[in-house]
Amino acid sequence: MKSRLMTTAILAALLVPVIYGQETKSEKAAGEAKPGAPSTMKLYEVPAARETISQPPEEVGDYFKITQTQDPAQRVQLIETFFKQYPESRHASTLHQMATANYQQLNNYEKMVEHGEKTLQALPASPATLSVLALAYAYHGEADKALDRASRSISVLEKLTVPASVDPARFMAERNQYLASNYASMGSASLTKFEEARKARRDKEAAAVPPVVAGAGNPPAVPAKGSSKPAETPAGGAASELLPPDSPEVIALAKALGYFTRSLELNPDYDFARFQLGIVYAYQNKAEQALECFARTVALNGGFAEMARQNLEAIYKVTHKNSLEGLEEFIAKFKTQPAPAQEGQK
Repeated sequence: MKSRLMTTAILAALLVPVIYGQETKSEKAAGEAKPGAPSTMKLYEVPAARETISQPPEEVGDYFKITQTQDPAQRVQLIETFFKQYPESRHASTLHQMATANYQQLNNYEKMVEHGEKTLQALPASPATLSVLALAYAYHGEADKALDRASRSISVLEKLTVPASVDPARFMAERNQYLASNYASMGSASLTKFEEARKARRDKEAAAVPPVVAGAGNPPAVPAKGSSKPAETPAGGAASELLPPDSPEVIALAKALGYFTRSLELNPDYDFARFQLGIVYAYQNKAEQALECFARTVALNGGFAEMARQNLEAIYKVTHKNSLEGLEEFIAKFKTQPAPAQEGQK
């Protein structure tokens, strides 16, 4: 659907993008939610089936069967059948939430969103559901929905207190993982906003250029070889003075930088955020920072390692006289060196 195409800046021209919608980057990155994100929605507990006067024994039995089924594909089939048989069941919200988690594992975007949004109708403050939906919307280029769900989830998560029966360290680790995921979703959505603004500007500029008519004395459509006209670079890059600081592109890219930075403060090993931060730096023509982000992503050896290596090699060649000498040593130092707490403030 959308891709991080960087065709104008010298650092960005050869980079491998994150592919949206089609999820073609790798099966590992596409399945089981997304790399670095919560693989399942842990911030809820499935209540045990209880027989009541208003609940037929058949419904209790079918619900219990669902809760005892571990295979995600089998479980969602049982859930879909259950909803057809018991459309008014009191277990609806729990099963919608369960289905959201399982469709997330199965990488079924449409069904995950369907059940996730139905979960929010009954549980509008479910941080797990909001987090999963935010990441899904961000990956599919639906920026406004991603920003809305992520900001709502962050608001809820920041107000949570540790339950008496839960280990505080484990609770905080899980909470921070969800927060990191939400900030990364907002960063990705901001990159989408940046791309949309850049495309709108380019389309407007192209429409303002009069058509070239052969033999009519018009200037060439592209600068002649050796022309001193500067090449366009992404907002914040070497030619950022071409764009005012309050332009939509500059603002969106600055927001993306801030969101990914915050995500990595919460989870320095979050490879999705680390990779995307490298993309931001590439847009800004900041070679040193982009190299470090991609090298750290390679060192993490997660779902984005392969793409990060390709991007790393492309920029490394540009900055090292078309040579990869010393690259492996450069990567190796990040396998033992802790990530900085505030990457984006370099």
